Order: sequence, then structure tokens, then C-alpha cells
Amino acid sequence: METIFAQVILPLALAFIMLALGVGLTLADFRRIIAQPKAFLVGAFLQFISLPVLAIGLVAFLPAPPELKVGIVLLAACPGGVTSNMLTHMARGDVALSISLTGLTSLLSVITVPLVLMIALALFIGPEAPDVGLVSTGLTIFLLTVVPVGLGMTLRHLAPGFAMGLEKRTRWLSAGVFTAVVVAAIMADGLGETVRRFTEAGAYALALNIAAMTVAFLVSSVMAFKMKQRVALTLECGLQNATLAIVVAGAMLGDIHYAMAAAVYGLTMFATAGVFILWARRWSRAASRARRMGV
Repeated sequence: METIFAQVILPLALAFIMLALGVGLTLADFRRIIAQPKAFLVGAFLQFISLPVLAIGLVAFLPAPPELKVGIVLLAACPGGVTSNMLTHMARGDVALSISLTGLTSLLSVITVPLVLMIALALFIGPEAPDVGLVSTGLTIFLLTVVPVGLGMTLRHLAPGFAMGLEKRTRWLSAGVFTAVVVAAIMADGLGETVRRFTEAGAYALALNIAAMTVAFLVSSVMAFKMKQRVALTLECGLQNATLAIVVAGAMLGDIHYAMAAAVYGLTMFATAGVFILWARRWSRAASRARRMGV
């Protein structure tokens, strides 16, 4: 049963989630990168460099199991999750920037995720690490992410009316699929083992989540971006594609224990994002009142 879950159900769930992302994308979302390259480049730096370095620094000297350390770094290497766009809208952030970042980082994950995974396995597992090929891992991620995104974008281009109607349904359905994947990964070992591993991974997952959002907000503030852009970058870095990390752990590393960090993160990230959204909306209302009063 665990093999079917890891080798069949998980990949299909990821492909569906990425198809839902593609249906909401157009070529204009990628051309928008040229219009605001500074914000996008900073966002790409935060995703591809800052997050993995943060994760490695977080777990390097702590007494955590090697599988958990690799799982944390693998999670940090994954692109922003599809829910980041919806939550950026709720926080009144720059949705266009969020969509563009999610789309392109998801496509580039074909290269970045295998590279960071190889580094994590070498650092924390060593010679006994699972035999995971750089090219084969990249190809698998390509088939499960880039191809469904491309199909979704093609559908959006050929039948925009149908695709827009489908997007509204798949947006919530993909969120439900994501939740089901996370819960199934957490419960894979039974209740007793789940509680132990959940507790073990929880502190690391929460620490990474808070660190990622804090660094993203501080860096975007130092760069003097508008608040809408700061909100988008913060949520983009805080809401990772945990489903991709779970799929890589189960289907390619062959051990669902590598996925525990991603599964726990997939739950905790919505709590921290919710707190941040409430703060961002309050700030937005205060700023609007100040502008009306001419302050």
C-alpha cells in the first residue's frame, strides 16, 4: 500500500496540482518579469539561494536524524506553492508578482531541486545515501511539474473561457488534494510513530518557515520595495510546494520518512501565513486611512 501511495498516488496528486497552476498562467505572467525585474530577481535569489542556505544552516549542527535534515533542505529547495497566489490576494499583496514567481520557479525546479538534493544527501547521509541520479530526478520532476503546467497553459490559450471556469474549481480542489497528501504522508506510519515524528519535525519546520518569511520581508524592505511586493515575496518564500518535496521523498528517495518535514511544514505554513495576512491587511487599512486623511 505504501508503494502504491508513493509511486502512483503522490505523483498523480502533484501532476493535478501543477495542472491547476498552469490553467491560471498565461505568457503575460512571464512577460511581466521584464516589467519589474528587480523584484523578480530578488524573489528568485530568496527562493533559490537564501532558502536552501537557511535550511542547511538550521540543521547542520543540530542533533536531528539525517533523514529529517535532508527533508528540511529538500523542502527549502522546492518552489513556492500554488496557494501562495491566492493568499497573496487575501493579504492585498502583488498578485501578479506572486504568480510570475510561482510559475517560473516551478519550471526551474527541474534543475534546482535535484542539485540541492544532491548537496543535502552528500552533507547529511554520505556514502550510504539513496542512489538518486541528477538527470533522472530532473526528468521525473519535469514530467510531473513542467508538463502539467504546459498542458494547463495550452488549455488556457486554446479555450480561455473554459479554462477560467475550470480554474475556479481546480483552485479549491487542488488545495483539498494538497491537504489530503499532507495528512496521508503524516499518517503513513500509524498514530504512535506519527506523533513522535511530527513532534520531532515540527520545531524544525516551524523554524524554517518563520526564518524564510522574516528574511524575505527584511530583504525586500532593505530593497525599498512597495508593501504589496514585500507581502508577495514574504508569502512566496513562506508557502513552499510541500507536495513536490513529499513526492521526491516517497517516489525518488524511496522513504516516506524524508517527507515528514514537508508534511508538517505543509500544515504549519498556513498558520504563520494567516498571522502575516491579518497583519498585512491591518497595515493596508491603516495606510488607506492615512492617505484619505492626507497624512
